Amino acid sequence: MSFGKTYNRMADGNDFLPDYIQNACDWSIMRGWKVFPTRPDEKRPCIKDPFGRATNVREEIIELFSDFPGAGIGIPTGPSNGITVVDVDIKNGVDGWFNLRALDLELPKTGLVITPSGGFHLYYATGTLEIPCSVGEVASGVDIRSAGGYAQGPGTITASGKYLWNTDFLSPIGKLANMPSDLLRHCMGAKLEDPYTTSWQRSSVRDELLDPILEGHRNTTLASRIGYLIKKLDGELALQAAHHINETCCKPPLGYRELEGIFRSISNRDRRHG
Repeated sequence: MSFGKTYNRMADGNDFLPDYIQNACDWSIMRGWKVFPTRPDEKRPCIKDPFGRATNVREEIIELFSDFPGAGIGIPTGPSNGITVVDVDIKNGVDGWFNLRALDLELPKTGLVITPSGGFHLYYATGTLEIPCSVGEVASGVDIRSAGGYAQGPGTITASGKYLWNTDFLSPIGKLANMPSDLLRHCMGAKLEDPYTTSWQRSSVRDELLDPILEGHRNTTLASRIGYLIKKLDGELALQAAHHINETCCKPPLGYRELEGIFRSISNRDRRHG
């Protein structure tokens, strides 16, 4: 597929950049994202070790993309860029948007990229939280791109069309909304199954947090996991995650008040020790 040769002048006025490289530089500068080149029609990285080589340094982006005319932008999701992308498909008789709304979640306005297939990507800020990637687990037609995954960035051109940032939802430099706690709870219960996630990029943290907890070890194990959550999340999200772990992992679960007592104790201890 030919993308032609459209160029933009570099900031110093002495040279020109192909549009696809300028686009990668622009989005990286605007949002601070690390990026790498992708093959647009295959949605696959152009390079080996894309997560390790992804960069937000302009000169490095130019060098990384220069050998791949027309390359799309791969945006690592999860802690690497502090984002999680909710990929909503509306095709083949599946309406992911309807199915997501059916969960009765509060979905604040945030970055939205319209995809060539007629769906869209919702970009949420999730900081260092390691949310698992998943396919259709939150809802049919809804995939999660987070820890160890990536998304096709705005401006990427495929045979089907272009990925477009919707400025009616958020300015390209606007602040992304934090992922709402109800959606986070659904994401944390999803499985680690995603064709865009490579095995060497998956973190064991989520598996360890959701290991079974047998009776006789519930208090001490939950205290340890709550300590980890408090360091990674704000108070409300950490408490939500603690309840999810209790209900999912403990055999049987602790009572509501007992769990919250452990949570308060660990929170107070961490505040005393800074």
